Amino acid sequence: MFSGDIDRAAFVVYFLGAIVPLTGLAVVVDRYVLPTLDNRNAEIGLIAGVLCVGALTLGAFLALRQVMSATIARMDRDKERLSGLLEWSKQLGATPHVSEVLEAATVSAAEIEDAQAAWIFLKGDQDEAPALSGSAGEDADHLYTRNAGAVDEIVTLSVESGRPAMRETSDGEMAIAVVPLPKESGLRGAIAAMKTGDAHFDPRELEALETLSGIASVALQAADLRDAQRNFFSHVTDMLVTALDSHLGFHRGHGQRVAQYANRLGRKLELDDATLERIHFASLLHDIGMLKLDRNQQMTRATCDQHCVLGSRMISRVRLWRDLAPIIYHHHEWFDGNGYPDGLIGETIPLESRVIALCDAVDSMTSDDSYRTPLALEAALEELAQCSGTQFDPDLVEAFLDLARDGLIEIGPPPMA
Repeated sequence: MFSGDIDRAAFVVYFLGAIVPLTGLAVVVDRYVLPTLDNRNAEIGLIAGVLCVGALTLGAFLALRQVMSATIARMDRDKERLSGLLEWSKQLGATPHVSEVLEAATVSAAEIEDAQAAWIFLKGDQDEAPALSGSAGEDADHLYTRNAGAVDEIVTLSVESGRPAMRETSDGEMAIAVVPLPKESGLRGAIAAMKTGDAHFDPRELEALETLSGIASVALQAADLRDAQRNFFSHVTDMLVTALDSHLGFHRGHGQRVAQYANRLGRKLELDDATLERIHFASLLHDIGMLKLDRNQQMTRATCDQHCVLGSRMISRVRLWRDLAPIIYHHHEWFDGNGYPDGLIGETIPLESRVIALCDAVDSMTSDDSYRTPLALEAALEELAQCSGTQFDPDLVEAFLDLARDGLIEIGPPPMA
């Protein structure tokens, strides 16, 4: 549409700036100049001159139009690349895992460059050369296998020099463009793209690939940091759960079993990954407040009231666990409002807390290490059904019963780590 508007504007300018004046000139020459000339050759020369001027203006217009069309086409391609980079920047920034960033970066490179294949290479401290870490394109693996020597050579050259590199075969059947990851990112690697046939890379495409390289390096650093945080998160959680089991002296493995039930129930409910992650870690840590209490007071109602509050306070002080604090705080609320600490009713109780409340009760009823005589699974399920709508969310009870009917609920100790 923009191109059509430019064409119309150019034609209007040409018509008003050339056609109209030339037409006026021709009329003046025909009416006032030609009648005064006695020499026929002079008449022919004057007419030819006017026609030449008209032809030259038409030729200039057509040449200008061609230049404008090429410029507009280049602007459109640049706009598409910019839009693609912005879109992929958002996607890469939101990608939580390193492996997913590698995949997204190569897909982006292939699409932005309209290439048949794209790869990303990373070099570790102990690596002699950058290693292939991700690829995109239907024939990417085949093309790399067939041209591994040439690709590895130009990638190594680009990484070592810190500068982009391009190479085309003499027969024009293949073109490779490589840009290194920014040195300031602390990462050593490169993104490469390949075109086959008579296609080649122009400088603007190389600039787009450089921009993508910068975006990808930032996303890789962020994803690596998140992976490290998750690893730290998991290890610290394991240590706290172990400490809690030792402190309680009974009900060992309770947190792991509750997490196991809660994970299965959450997947049955088709909850998103973020909610499942919160449920998992909150299940493991739901009784962490017990660490603040004396063992001899643990099973009184007043103590139970306290451990929810204390656990929530402990967790809320850690930024990575802050989202878990309200879940732990409310995991002893009842669906009918008779629970604690706040007596919330129905869906005002966080969903994660409702899931943990049900799974906590199931394990407490069926565990050999519990403070009460353990029930068989069938008896525990009957008690769940009887408490549906009072202590427990009826929808969650029904979903849990479905899991049990399908043989997906087993009582007993959690699997060994």
